[in-house]
Amino acid sequence: MATTRAKFKCLSVTKQVGWGSNRFLYASVLAAVSDEGPENKSFFAATPQGDIKLTTVREDHFVVGAEYYVDFIPVAVAAAVE
Repeated sequence: MATTRAKFKCLSVTKQVGWGSNRFLYASVLAAVSDEGPENKSFFAATPQGDIKLTTVREDHFVVGAEYYVDFIPVAVAAAVE
């Protein structure tokens, strides 16, 4: 099982009403990078494509236009206990 590193760009962050008093949630959408630039061409050709949608309670967690590395690391599955 290998680790895969992908590169995603934040496309939007939307403030939403959350739960409780005066709480907000921030829905972020990230998309796999395009093939613009040398490093991004490498990621575009070799890693997963698609979108990631995340909701956080922190306003500053993702910044529109910023790029982020995303590591996909397999989780070891424990053997079933009989």
